[in-house]
Amino acid sequence: MKSSNIILYHYPASPYAEKVRLLAGCLDVPWHSVDVPIQPPRESLAVLAGGYRRIPVAQIGADVYCDTALISEVIANRAEKRLADEDESVTTLADHAEQQAFFAAIRQNSQLKTAIGLIMKLGFKGMMAFAKDRATFAVGYAPAMLSPDQAKAVFKQYLDDLAAKLGGQPFLGGQEPCLSDFRCYHPIFLAIAFRSVKASQLPAAVKAWMAKVESFGWGDVSPMSDREALEIAKASSPQAVDEEAAAHPDVGAWVTVSPTDTGKVPVTGTLVGMDDNRISLLRRSDDVGDVHVHFPAVGFECTKINQ
Repeated sequence: MKSSNIILYHYPASPYAEKVRLLAGCLDVPWHSVDVPIQPPRESLAVLAGGYRRIPVAQIGADVYCDTALISEVIANRAEKRLADEDESVTTLADHAEQQAFFAAIRQNSQLKTAIGLIMKLGFKGMMAFAKDRATFAVGYAPAMLSPDQAKAVFKQYLDDLAAKLGGQPFLGGQEPCLSDFRCYHPIFLAIAFRSVKASQLPAAVKAWMAKVESFGWGDVSPMSDREALEIAKASSPQAVDEEAAAHPDVGAWVTVSPTDTGKVPVTGTLVGMDDNRISLLRRSDDVGDVHVHFPAVGFECTKINQ
């Protein structure tokens, strides 16, 4: 067992996890798989990352990485291969994919059709638990409030824009994939899983592109128990924080970090670093000792706790 490998906490149906699983496969970055329930409670993750509730989460030793933007960066930094460069218009399309198009993929179906689909996958009790868990997940987030008709229009336009951007190229990055290929893939992965769109209905360019991205697979992955992962964290020490981030004036303060869009459950800890790219907290427990939990600066807010 290599404690320096990435450990990914995920469940197979997670579209955001699929994005980073395929990225790891594309870049030949080995990783360990820890399966977690589709909804909380997730006791091992609670030990490592407090109340953070979004999936996936990555761990390397005693460092924990939240949000796929940061996990993708970690994977790319450990790869010998390099992703293709991308222009601003491609990045803009990927931003749209992860926000409006992602929720449009879910909202196209009626509530009844969605419930039936979930019952088929999870059973009745599983569907009820999932629905209860997700009921407040995206409250107040505009892209998640679309009507079915609005969602269908948004998703169709997304597919048309994606097809146009691909043109005759195999990937959005040209002849080789860029990060936005994976960011744009997962809303369609979700839509197909929810049966709100059929693969046969995709534009030809998108269908061919989906097959190419899917073909990367998950790469060199080996299963790991959550107990083994926690033991690795306990036997490790967190990596040193970047010097500039460690010089932030609020370092040492007791803070909370929360997403600004969905799943707004705060994580509490001592700030050990913050800059324009990353927020890092120290969390301490008897189970694993000292752990650094990292978040991307974009999409998260850090708030000092009055003491």
